[in-house]
Amino acid sequence: MEMNQQLEQRIKIKFLLKLGKNGPGIHQILQQVYGEYALKERTVLKWVQHFREGRENPKNDASSGRPSTSSGNENIDRVHSLMLRDRRLTVIMIAELGLGKSSIHRILTEHLEMKNFCTKIVPKLLSPEQKM
Repeated sequence: MEMNQQLEQRIKIKFLLKLGKNGPGIHQILQQVYGEYALKERTVLKWVQHFREGRENPKNDASSGRPSTSSGNENIDRVHSLMLRDRRLTVIMIAELGLGKSSIHRILTEHLEMKNFCTKIVPKLLSPEQKM
């Protein structure tokens, strides 16, 4: 089920709750409207509880996942200095720094704007307008 449909159903849960419907009744209505794509009853009851407790926003809260530290400034500088010394280095060679290959690839392509060209990593070429 896509996120927009989930959000749409949460908005309807809030609306039906304000009309005086209870959790199981709201779930039945959602099943009639959305069929197999309706939120599970447990999820509906969870959101009913949130709205009864005063929550206004039907969107999910931002998750408190662990922030990525592999693409920090220190690692970007380390990879950049290695690439300046020897452009023939491969991602696997740079991985000996203790970073993952995907992290190194992200640093090279996104942060340092380098790309793979004939098995060598080279800086992004600028058009004449960008050089000015």
